[in-house]
Amino acid sequence: MTDTHCHLDYCPDPDAVADKTLAAIVSIGTNIERCQRTLELAQTYANVWAAVGIHPNNASDAKNPEVRQKIEDMARHPKVVAIGETGFDTHWDDETLETQREGFLWQVDLARRLDKPLILHVRDKQHREDTSLEAARMLKETNYSKGILHCFNGHQKLLETGLELGWMVSFAGNLTYPKAKELHEAAKIISKDRLLVETDSPFLSPIPKRGEKNVPANVRLTAAFLATLRNESPEEVEMYTDANAKQIYQLSPRTQLA
Repeated sequence: MTDTHCHLDYCPDPDAVADKTLAAIVSIGTNIERCQRTLELAQTYANVWAAVGIHPNNASDAKNPEVRQKIEDMARHPKVVAIGETGFDTHWDDETLETQREGFLWQVDLARRLDKPLILHVRDKQHREDTSLEAARMLKETNYSKGILHCFNGHQKLLETGLELGWMVSFAGNLTYPKAKELHEAAKIISKDRLLVETDSPFLSPIPKRGEKNVPANVRLTAAFLATLRNESPEEVEMYTDANAKQIYQLSPRTQLA
């Protein structure tokens, strides 16, 4: 089983959550310090890999040439398998959309130059869809064919655009929530060769762990729920989501070098 997106750097005791029974764990950096810590963890644990980038809520950091250079240097490490998470987030009003757009374009360019997948974060204000529409527009404009719709939010236009480009769609623990009807319907119809599962831990714990701190091992609960939605066995879901993770992240003996 593979957890395709988590944040081990948030955990005070990574030893306790870097589950060795998982085939792979991809830990995501969100600013320069967290990227450095994430890469350290990937070098420490054989089954942990890293993604480095600047989160949209930290998008102003990407204006700094020194930050960009440090991210680019880290991105060339063999245990760094993706760029991001980048994207668009208007939920918190931490950064302007224009600043987020600038950071996104730089990270698309970096992913393209290094031939690594881009991890996209999209979060709208409650009861709005402007941000998802902007993300879809920017995906179409940049036309990069290797990426992941992380913690997919259920937006139809974003889904259509991502699938047209050949992107993967990743579901997190919120897939298991009873009110997440848009996620349930999307999960039923997406082709199995485009599906991933993740925890986004320590956030978004799936039922029945909701309210607790999430951990990578809980990816199995999300995968089991996905299997039920799709009338498939948990073993089948594990098999094809693992294969998809291996393909999009180019996981191989080469990337296992510390």
